[in-house]
Amino acid sequence: MTQFVRSNTQNMADFESKEATVPTNAVAEEEQPLRSTQESATSVPAASTHVTRFDFEGQTAAPQDLEREHWTWNAEFIMAALAFATDYRYMLMFPYLCYSFGGSSFIILYGLFLLLFGVPILYMDISLGQFCGKGPVHIYNLSPLLRGIGVGMVVVTAISHPIHGVIASWSMYYLFQSGSSVLPWSTCSNEWNTASCIDDQTSFLNTTRDPYMFSRLSSPALEYFNNRVLQISSGIEESGGLRWELVGCRFATVLLAFAALFWGVKVIGKVMLVTVPLTFLLLLALFIRSMTLPGSLDGIQYLLMPYEGRLLQMQTWIYALLSALYAVGVASGTINTLASYKHFRSTALRDSFIVVGASLIVGIVSSLMMFGFFGALAEHRNMPVDHVADGGVSAVFTGLAEMVAQLPVAQFWSFALFFTLLLIGLHKQVLYAEVVITAVLDCLSRRSRLIRLIITFVVCGASFLFTLPYLSQGGMYFFVMVDASAMRLSPYILTFLQLITVGWIYGIEQLSRDIKMMTGLRPSVIYKFIWCILLPLLILLMFVDALRKQHRLGYNTYVFPIWADVMGWFISLVPLAPLPMFVVITLIVTRSRFQPVLSPKPDWGPADPTYHAEYQSRKSTNQSLTDKIKAVFSI
Repeated sequence: MTQFVRSNTQNMADFESKEATVPTNAVAEEEQPLRSTQESATSVPAASTHVTRFDFEGQTAAPQDLEREHWTWNAEFIMAALAFATDYRYMLMFPYLCYSFGGSSFIILYGLFLLLFGVPILYMDISLGQFCGKGPVHIYNLSPLLRGIGVGMVVVTAISHPIHGVIASWSMYYLFQSGSSVLPWSTCSNEWNTASCIDDQTSFLNTTRDPYMFSRLSSPALEYFNNRVLQISSGIEESGGLRWELVGCRFATVLLAFAALFWGVKVIGKVMLVTVPLTFLLLLALFIRSMTLPGSLDGIQYLLMPYEGRLLQMQTWIYALLSALYAVGVASGTINTLASYKHFRSTALRDSFIVVGASLIVGIVSSLMMFGFFGALAEHRNMPVDHVADGGVSAVFTGLAEMVAQLPVAQFWSFALFFTLLLIGLHKQVLYAEVVITAVLDCLSRRSRLIRLIITFVVCGASFLFTLPYLSQGGMYFFVMVDASAMRLSPYILTFLQLITVGWIYGIEQLSRDIKMMTGLRPSVIYKFIWCILLPLLILLMFVDALRKQHRLGYNTYVFPIWADVMGWFISLVPLAPLPMFVVITLIVTRSRFQPVLSPKPDWGPADPTYHAEYQSRKSTNQSLTDKIKAVFSI
């Protein structure tokens, strides 16, 4: 493994030296990259006018388009991509998967799959967005018949957007409560507590430490989350009233997201440069604090203990691969969108390695932090670690919240924990909203600051309204249903079609030429083989396995009724609806205009007119299947 990492590091160094050098005139004209980054950044197409303010007087004059923005520095893109890759799963699900599927063995598999498959997918997504300078909806103009792939990705993101807003709302609510002189989830002496609640002052806790008996009771943090924060109903059939305190927190998070979004990526980049490092620093502080607690090493040992038998189980490999694919945002279109604001002449492969490497480190540190706290909580309760370790939202809002409440200066550490969660949620809110905003703007014939302001307001307002059902007393059941259903089918189908469309229909040879135009370096045979052959086969196998393992939806001991399962399947199919819709629309339109349905549209290519002309002069002609197969293995 060490040799593999050193080899990748050396390759990265070689890549930097090659990518930073423009080929000489001795290179064949077909392979010669275009002008430098500096030239691209300073040149402005004649038909475009840069607008830096609202110009209401000019609305009646001839349309003057707002030039599509770019990140000021590439570091802004890196921070935004890291904000996307670092989401709640590293604290809610990844630690749970680690100890459930082999401990350190699972972590090694996950890291290996991130390098083998996460980097290639990220590399492709960055390259596609950076090359055409458009979001996912327009990227798939490279094959108009399958344009529904990009639309489906935007739909997946739009469905997931309110879900992340719910967790951000919970985090903000806990953040406000962290200012209390006594944290309200630390004792059983509150009006929302029941007779089953136990804490350090409860005499029953001092007379028995039996795990079975303890499991039949409840902690003050669990009762606070269910009975005070959620005021959870008995089932999805009973939606109950809105939790207005949570609605207010949600409104505040929407305002914060709107403030970062309405002016464009120039502001988003600056926000990410500040908040992403701050999030990492807070995670590091929580990790260090967890390591100082008694019992934390027991939790770490429990997390990292390898279980050799788990490696022989297919589910361990499948979950490790799925976790790696989710980490790079398959089928979301977010990386495509972020990359579309990069300068044409900038890196792609190097950025992929940076994002994947940093994401892996954050995942490991978060898992160690979580199990450090779980180990301390187990010692506090005098119970085995496996009786307190948990996954999902309860891992943070009950388990970690309970342990933080036992620390000296508990208010400070509670603030640090939930401020970290709030930042993570706001990052996802901003980036997911930007995917939808960019998709709408790319469909308009003109741009202006006013138009972006209106679209941002509509997107943020719609997100707020769609979040309201999740903030009712039965909202937790809707949250579980949508969260499980949105990613049930679409990641497999959309990612499989993306790989087939780009690798075989558009052509891996043409994609290699496109990447060469941007970076001066063609992708290696290894990446082409992974894109065209290995990953499509693996995703197809995982899709079959996922269909085989489908089961009824539920939350804790509650099983959803049949109608809720049917609704869940309907939600699963919504992101796939654009696929047949755009097939029909494309066939009707192209039949009347005699246009090819699988070849790129005439406007497909770099957004800059100079680069677009160069692309048109160098793009490959129709290739046979044999030529495309040979291109996969050509250097």
